[in-house]
Amino acid sequence: MVSDRRESRSDSRSGEADELRSRLLDLIKPVVEDHGAIVVDLELAGSDHYRVIRVLVHREPGVMVRMCEAISREIGDLLDVEDPMRGRYRLEVTSPGLDRSLETDDDFQRARGRKLKVVLTSGRSLSGRLAAWDMGYIHLDDPKGSHAIARGDIAKANIDVEF
Repeated sequence: MVSDRRESRSDSRSGEADELRSRLLDLIKPVVEDHGAIVVDLELAGSDHYRVIRVLVHREPGVMVRMCEAISREIGDLLDVEDPMRGRYRLEVTSPGLDRSLETDDDFQRARGRKLKVVLTSGRSLSGRLAAWDMGYIHLDDPKGSHAIARGDIAKANIDVEF
């Protein structure tokens, strides 16, 4: 009986976190888009009493510190007025960084034409330029030719920084 309570409490908290995340995205997206950027991800950490809200934004040709500061100020002001959650929070606005794993179609779209390092679930590593992607495959070009890699076979894919 105790484990059932824990599961339902956990399920309830998960549902509350999903609702909070959705509400925050609804508030935050217009602010970010006003700066010509997009929300790549919204991460929530911490507890009900003190949350960390991490907003990852992207813009071509890149995200600058001043833009993150401006977005952070505007989102902070908005959250203070709308008050979508209980307790205190810390807001972080940042770019995803080059070391962030590519996972979504949007991630791969932004990486098109860039050199990637891909680690397969088998442990094998490949690198090449991302030529195309779709729901099932990514297509990497390297000096030896083109390789179609099933997305399900990818353990990790990152942009390979070129100097």
